[in-house]
Amino acid sequence: MISAVAPKDPQFLQQASGPDPYEAIHTARYRMYGADSGPPRFWRACSPQGIGLLSLAGDTLAVSGRVEDPEELAAFCAICGAQKLRGERQTLEQAVALLGWDVQRRTILSAAGPLCPAGRPDEVCQPPLEQVYLLLRETFGLPEDAFAPWYCEVSHKIRHGMGIVLGVQEKEQLAATAGIYYQNDAAALIASVATRPAFRGRGYAGALVFALAEQAKKRGVTPFVICHNPAAIRLYERVGFSGWGEEWLCSRPQTEKTKEAVSPAEER
Repeated sequence: MISAVAPKDPQFLQQASGPDPYEAIHTARYRMYGADSGPPRFWRACSPQGIGLLSLAGDTLAVSGRVEDPEELAAFCAICGAQKLRGERQTLEQAVALLGWDVQRRTILSAAGPLCPAGRPDEVCQPPLEQVYLLLRETFGLPEDAFAPWYCEVSHKIRHGMGIVLGVQEKEQLAATAGIYYQNDAAALIASVATRPAFRGRGYAGALVFALAEQAKKRGVTPFVICHNPAAIRLYERVGFSGWGEEWLCSRPQTEKTKEAVSPAEER
């Protein structure tokens, strides 16, 4: 049964402490919002076979562990208002079949073994977040009006040691960026890896991913990445990542009426 996690629940962070990228997401979200009162954003699904955890941020519901009843999970997506659902394929497959949502399959990689050293440009820095978001907008098409909430969350994580964003500066502009945006005591999820077209092919992305993964491993934390781009997968494999699983990023099909009602920020 899926039940809400109370604010300041002493068990949630312990249950979300495994070397799992989705538990890293739960932990980051809980450290940001878990102590607040108001509408629940965190849930657990208990069964004789184990515990599943769920967390909602924006319109995206992340799921980890064991959620034994796919009909309950499918119904819960409607109850909590999720427009997107992400987790491992085996966790979501039956529920998504009931929902009929669109599925984007992505590869989950981890670097549990030794890393392969990559070049480290002298220009590696912790760049201004305004420049980071501008590069992410240009690379991934992020909406301009989503900058303020993104900035508040990422700057809070950096100030409180919950994340780090690195970049390479060249010719007075940010050429590449990558960061650890979600982590717990066992897993760190590296994300938002982007390079400006004019600076691609110089090894900047590999160097940043290596630097972040190396920092995580020095703390005894397993680094993870999630992507669907074959070229990016090859880049991560050169750094020392290997396949860990398959993510399903599922989206509720939108009618024309629904599309008109949803802002660009919510669509992402």
